[in-house]
Amino acid sequence: MKENLKVMVVDDMVTQRHILTQIISDFNGIELIGSAPNGKIALAKIAFKPPDLVLLDMFMPEMDGLETLAQIKSLYPHIDVIILSSVDREMAELTMKALSAGALDFLLKPTGKTAQDGTRQLRSELSRLISLAKTRKYSRQIRGNTPAVAAVIATPPPAAPECRPFMKSGRKVSRTEVVVIGVSTGGPNALQELIPKLSADFPVPILLVQHMPPMFTTSLASRLNQISDIRVVEANEGDIIEKGVVYIAPGGHHLVVRSVSGQKIAGLSDSPPVHSCRPAADVLFRSVAMAYNGKALAVVLTGMGSDGTSGVAAIRRKGGYAIVQDAKSSVIWGMPGSVVEAGEADEVIPLDQMASKIMNIAKEGQSLC
Repeated sequence: MKENLKVMVVDDMVTQRHILTQIISDFNGIELIGSAPNGKIALAKIAFKPPDLVLLDMFMPEMDGLETLAQIKSLYPHIDVIILSSVDREMAELTMKALSAGALDFLLKPTGKTAQDGTRQLRSELSRLISLAKTRKYSRQIRGNTPAVAAVIATPPPAAPECRPFMKSGRKVSRTEVVVIGVSTGGPNALQELIPKLSADFPVPILLVQHMPPMFTTSLASRLNQISDIRVVEANEGDIIEKGVVYIAPGGHHLVVRSVSGQKIAGLSDSPPVHSCRPAADVLFRSVAMAYNGKALAVVLTGMGSDGTSGVAAIRRKGGYAIVQDAKSSVIWGMPGSVVEAGEADEVIPLDQMASKIMNIAKEGQSLC
């Protein structure tokens, strides 16, 4: 029998703590081991009875969220931390810092028109994040209770030669005119490792979907642009897609590509969410398959769910190529694992080798080490 997931809530607002603890107590397989009004008290309680998951507010007296997060990840690296965030620019920037400092994900505080709407929204998001934390706890248990991140959604493929962790089809890479990337949970840290390794003279455009709400993608684009040689922007309706630029889909909108008078143009769509996501990788990938006639490299990184799988299939049917992040380096191997299970991955690559592989394919048109 699996152990219950132990959860602690840390928030200085009594009402918020009460709402969160009530919702959490309703979930099966959850043990609410306590709450705290600030980071200092939380750390004292964690030392006495460590949780598996901490829900952590950012603005608190005595010790704020960022300082508390740093202490938790330093003293208890196996404890997952989810940031309690709100939708404003300052909070989005702080959340990006928290994700860089080791937070697993973030949870938006309710924005519903009524208290009932807000509670319903919070319950839905908490359900998803608790499922993620449970998966990670089980993963650690089956790997000997180590804090190493691993995936249990799909079984990793057997090892292959060092420079080729996995080769499925032996298909050759055709001409690559665009790179498309889909990523979700664990994405900001993965992108901060990947994007800065790409050169300023990268020969094709990169179109990227990171599952995030509005303003958070703006902060992500700004942060990546600051630390990278390649230019990183949030995509706008009507942008002419240029080589050597990373275009990030804005939160709340699907990103698509249209061919207009021989040029590739970015378009934003408010069509319904796909896989409960907007932006969704599948929407972008399918539009790229058509606009570029398959001359594309599809990349799927860490994330929950299966977004990207059908889009990868569309690109490969047109002659494109697909690589995915391996299980060991993924926070969660849902999205990349789904591509592998569907038989649509040409290669599975560790994150630390991903940039060089993308550069090689884009510059040389072949997937050789």
